[in-house]
Amino acid sequence: MILAGLVLGGSEWSVLAILMLGLSAVCVWLGWAAYQRADRWSLAAITGKFLALALLALCLIEPLWSGVQTRMGANLFVILADDTASLNLRDAGQTTTRGEQLRTLLSDSSKRWRPTLEREFEVRNLAVTSRLHPLEDANSLTFTEQQSPLHRTLQQAVQRFDGRPVAGILLLTDGIATDDRPRAVSTNGWPPIYPVVLGESRGLIDLAVSNVAVSLTAFEDAPVTITAELSHQGLADRTVTAHVLDEKQAVVKEETLRLPAEGRGTSLRFQIRPVEPGLSFYTLRAEVKTAEGADPVAEATLENNQRKIAVERGSGPYRLLYVSGRPNWEYKFLNRALESDEQVKLTALVRIAKREPKFDWRGRAGESNNPLFRGFDGIDAETERFDQPVIVRLNTKDGSELREGFPKNEDELFPFHAVIIDDLEAEFFTTAQLELLERFVSERGGSLLMLGGQESFIDGGYRRTPLARVLPISLDDATTLAISQPTVWKLNLTRDGWLQPWARLRSTEEEEQARLKTWPAFRTVNRIGREKPGANVIAEAVGPGGDPLPAVVAHRFGAGRCAAVLIGDFWRAALEQSDDQRAKDDLGKSWRQLVRWLIADVPERITLKSVPADDAPGVMRLEARIRTAAYQPQDNCGVQITVTLPDGQSLKLPAEPSLTEAGLYEAVVTSSLAGVYRAEVTATDDAGKELGGSATGWTKDPLADEFRRIAPEIAWLDELAKSTGGEVLRPAQLEQFVSTLSRRPAPITEATTSPLWQHPLVLCLIIAGLCGDWGWRRWRGLP
Repeated sequence: MILAGLVLGGSEWSVLAILMLGLSAVCVWLGWAAYQRADRWSLAAITGKFLALALLALCLIEPLWSGVQTRMGANLFVILADDTASLNLRDAGQTTTRGEQLRTLLSDSSKRWRPTLEREFEVRNLAVTSRLHPLEDANSLTFTEQQSPLHRTLQQAVQRFDGRPVAGILLLTDGIATDDRPRAVSTNGWPPIYPVVLGESRGLIDLAVSNVAVSLTAFEDAPVTITAELSHQGLADRTVTAHVLDEKQAVVKEETLRLPAEGRGTSLRFQIRPVEPGLSFYTLRAEVKTAEGADPVAEATLENNQRKIAVERGSGPYRLLYVSGRPNWEYKFLNRALESDEQVKLTALVRIAKREPKFDWRGRAGESNNPLFRGFDGIDAETERFDQPVIVRLNTKDGSELREGFPKNEDELFPFHAVIIDDLEAEFFTTAQLELLERFVSERGGSLLMLGGQESFIDGGYRRTPLARVLPISLDDATTLAISQPTVWKLNLTRDGWLQPWARLRSTEEEEQARLKTWPAFRTVNRIGREKPGANVIAEAVGPGGDPLPAVVAHRFGAGRCAAVLIGDFWRAALEQSDDQRAKDDLGKSWRQLVRWLIADVPERITLKSVPADDAPGVMRLEARIRTAAYQPQDNCGVQITVTLPDGQSLKLPAEPSLTEAGLYEAVVTSSLAGVYRAEVTATDDAGKELGGSATGWTKDPLADEFRRIAPEIAWLDELAKSTGGEVLRPAQLEQFVSTLSRRPAPITEATTSPLWQHPLVLCLIIAGLCGDWGWRRWRGLP
C-alpha cells in the first residue's frame, strides 16, 4: 500500500456515536473522581479508557481505511542476470563460485522471493552477455562470455522497455564492467535499479596488468616505450617479476620490483628496440616471485597477468631530399650516418658551381657549354650552360629522377618524406618551387629542415618568401645578420629539449649532461630575432658570457613540421669528438634521431588504421585513407582489406567509401578470438592500376579486460541505485526486499479500502485501553 487515509462511512449512526462519546466522557469524569489520589499513572489509565470508548464510538459511523497499492500482475519487473566470465571467480572462504551462487539464487525452490515476485508482477528474465537475450532458466547460464558491457546493456534494457510499466530492474551481478561509462547518458526517467551484489572483496589475492600503452620515439637505442600499470590485492610488499616477450616467446626485457601498500598501483616502463621494422607483437607478463622450492601464490585468476601488445614502427623506405649550395662536410657525415639505416634513403642535389652570367667572353669561340665540363666525354645539348648552375645528383632512384634539378611539381617532390636545405640561398629556387615547398609541408604533411650557413635564413634572402612562413623562426625582426663569431659556443638542451627523446643521445639525464659537457664547441651560429609563437626551442648555443642563442627550433606547420638548425658548423662534432664519442658514433646517432623525428609522422599515400567501435564491443573498424599523387583525397578506388585472424584464417573484406569523409574507405571486423590480428589493404584506381598498400595490426585480450578488476564494483552499483531510486542488496536480503515491493511506487496502481473496525490495531487499542483502566483499578482496590 503506497498511500493511505481515513474516510468516513455512513452517517445514520452519527447521533448515536455522539451520544456514546458524551456518555463516555461523563463516565470517565466520574471514574476520575473515584480515584483517591491523582497521579500520572491514574491519568494514563483514565486517558486510555477514554480513547478506547472514543474508538468504539467512531466505529459506529463505519470509517474506512483507504489507500493505493500496486495492481497485481499489471507491472513489469525485469531480472538481469550477469552471464560473463568474471562470475567464475571464487571468493575467499567460499566453496562455490559467484556464478554457482547466482544459479542457486535463481533456481533454489526453498527461496520464496521468486514466487512472490511472479505473483505480484509480470517478470521478464534476461541474461547479460555482450548483448541482452532471454533467459529460459538458471541452468542456461554458462559464464563463458568474455566481455561485460554492463553500461551498454543497461541502456539497452531501459530502451527495450521504454513506455512499458516497469516497476524496477533487479540486476544480479558483481558490477565488473569492461566498457566505460558514457558521460552523456543520464539516468533520469530510468526505472529503479536494484543491484544484487555477488562476491566479496575481502581476502582476494590477485596481480593484474592493466592500462598498457605504446609510444614511438626517434630515440635510436630504444625507439619503443611500453608503459603499463600493475594493480594488486593481498600482495603488498611482495616481489614481482615482469617480462616483455617477443613473438617467439623470447625474453626481450625483464624488470623486478616490489609492490607498494594495499590499494596502490605501480607503473612499469620498458624501452625496447624491435629487431625488424614494421608490425611486431609482444607480450607483457607479470608474476609473483616466490622463493626457490616454495609453492606459487594462489591468485584468484591468472587471466589478467599478461597483455599482448602491437607495435607498428612503419616499414619504409623513407626518402629524404638533401639540397646543398656547395660541397661541404655536413653531407658527408649525414650520408655516412644514414648508410646504416636501411629504412632511410638519402637523395642529394649538390651544387658544385653557380650559374655564370649569360654573356661570358671567357669561353672559346662557338662554345656555349660550361667550360667546367671541358675534356669529358658525352658533352651534349643537355650539359649545363653558362647561365645554369652545375648540380650533381647522388643516390637517385633512377637515371631520370631530378634530371631537371629541384622538383617543379607535386609528382616529383611529394614522393619524398622530408627535405633538407643546407647553405643554399633563396634565389636558387623559383617562386613556384618555394610555394611548392610550402605546400609540401602544409598539405602533403612532409617535413622541412634548414641547416645553418652563410647562405641560410636571413643571409640566404628567405625573408618575405613562402618559406619564411614555414620556418619556426621569425626573419623579420632580426637585429644582426652576422653568423661567424670570434668565440666558441657550447650546446645545451632546453626544457623542451629534455622532453624530446630524439634530442638526447643517452638514456639517463646524468649521462646526457656529461656528454654535453664534452661535446665539441661550435664557432658559427646564425642569429635570429626570435622563435615564432608555438615553436619549441630544443637546444641553445651558450657563449662564454652565458647569453644563449637558439640553436635548434621546431614547430608544426599545417599537416607537417619544420625545424631549423642554426649552427653552421655542426660537422665539428665529428672532427673534434673524443674517443668515447667516436666509439659511440654520437654525431651519426644525432643525425639518425633527427631524421627519424622528421619522418615519424609523415603520411603515406595509403594508410590503414584500426579503431575499436564505440557502439559494439569486440568489433574493430578498419579505416583506409587513399590519397592522390598530390596527396588529396582520392575517390573511385577499389579497396580490399585482408585480415589474418589469430587462428591463421584469412578474411577478404571489400572496403566501402565513407559517407562523411572523402578518400576514406571502411570495413568492419567482428571476431571474438583472442590473440593478434594483422590487416593489409590494397587499392586500385578506376583504371585498375594498383596504387599501393599498407598494413596494421591489433591485439585482443578479452579475458584480461574482463578480469582487470576482480573485486565487486560496489561503489558504482551504489551510485547507480541511488540515481534511479533503488538500493543495493545482498542475496540474503532478497526475500525480505521482494515482500516490500507491493508497498513501493509503481507505474500502475489501484485504490483499496477496508473498514477501520476490522483493522487489528484498532481492536488492540480498544482492548488495551479498557483492560488497562480495569487492571489499574483492581490493583488500587477501587470499584
